[in-house]
Amino acid sequence: MIDKWLELVSTLYFPTRMTVVDNQFSSYSIYSSKDIAKAIRDEEQNPYIDLFRDRLLPSILADQPDLVGVSITATSQIIPGLTLCRLIKETNPRVHLTIGGSIFTRLVDNLRRCASLFDLTDDFIVFEGETALLELINQLDGKRDFTKVPNLIYRQNGKIAVNQPFYSEDINELPAPNYDGFPLGRYLAPETVLPVQFSRGCYYKDCAFCALTLDHQNFRQKDPGKTADDLQMLAEKYHTPYFFFTDECLALSPTKRLCQQIVGRKLPIRWTAEMRFEKNLSRDLLTQMRDAGCLKIVFGLESFNQRVMDFMKKGITQASVRRVTEDCLDLGLAIHCYIIVGFPTEREEEALETMDFIVNNTRLHGSYGFSCQPCLFDLEKEAPIMSDPGSYGIRRIMRPASEDLSLGFFYEVQEGMTPEQAERVYQHVYEKVSEVVCELPFNYSMADGLLYIARAKAQAQRVPQPTGS
Repeated sequence: MIDKWLELVSTLYFPTRMTVVDNQFSSYSIYSSKDIAKAIRDEEQNPYIDLFRDRLLPSILADQPDLVGVSITATSQIIPGLTLCRLIKETNPRVHLTIGGSIFTRLVDNLRRCASLFDLTDDFIVFEGETALLELINQLDGKRDFTKVPNLIYRQNGKIAVNQPFYSEDINELPAPNYDGFPLGRYLAPETVLPVQFSRGCYYKDCAFCALTLDHQNFRQKDPGKTADDLQMLAEKYHTPYFFFTDECLALSPTKRLCQQIVGRKLPIRWTAEMRFEKNLSRDLLTQMRDAGCLKIVFGLESFNQRVMDFMKKGITQASVRRVTEDCLDLGLAIHCYIIVGFPTEREEEALETMDFIVNNTRLHGSYGFSCQPCLFDLEKEAPIMSDPGSYGIRRIMRPASEDLSLGFFYEVQEGMTPEQAERVYQHVYEKVSEVVCELPFNYSMADGLLYIARAKAQAQRVPQPTGS
């Protein structure tokens, strides 16, 4: 229903298209600063100008803020986010605007050469922002010495300055998340699902395709006892038992200790998290996770072909994938699988082997809460594969000259499927997976899917069981 409404609204701004999870500005490239500068001023194709000007801007500026922060964590937020920045700056130039989020963390080098973005914002905070934002506030109130603000990128005397070395937080010194002021009751969900963190970075970080490890620079583990304290406080303060761990993947031994804390305190929480298909992810640990309230685990399968797994440096085997999958199903833990089509040198039959693992496994895709998201491989900035692309069968890398904010590259391969062939196979895989996996609700939102699983389990417990005759 919401998508249909957005489709109707989108017709007013054709060819722009909005959905619940994305927006498409087909006339503009979000990777070009020149295109972005046009898009954020295009009254005919940019629906966010009217929306923000009429609905958001008055409420933001009514409190006469000295500082406004805009977080941009996905490419779909680039044009909306920068549209809001432009409107704020043009309405009240005295407001100090700062942009944060993972998108511009991956564009540090690009920002050095893109002065036009600093007409829309005063600065960017890259990587982690807790200490940086607090120090920025201190400097705005004091001597305005922005060299003291860690992780800040700003324009000074006509030049772009980058404050390095980049700072990483001691996550055990950080307080629990504070969601005061968020209109939690207005989200399109019957219950609140709060994001929490048990670690930052990825303890494995060897997957050749993955650029996510850049966001946090290094792996740090939070104390299980402190994390349990945070969960208990958040559940009581915000009246919700539902949590989504945003970690790249939970490390095994700390997860065991966290589950012991949750069970020992009898915390009535329900949660979901990401993990790896590791051989050491034992049935015993999965049982402890279930007993501690885990309802679903998100896995990065990527490929079920062993050669491709090894070439990606996934560090997993078909045997461990099969065993962990069966253990989860036996224990009533729902599963999500991410898969990638088109990794360099992958052949069509290898991609179809991954598809068959999902499509032909009726116990898996028929289990309540199962979801699967096929993705087409992107050659991303900062991914380990970029350090030696030739060793991965890539013979040529290209980027349009106009895309000065590109997060990825076009490429040619020496063997395996070409990018064009991979896209065709991806469409086939997507269609076949969609035949056995319903997009809503579990593929649409992990957080909302958690609520459906919790409801189904609660209903199952209330259904009287048949007695023997």
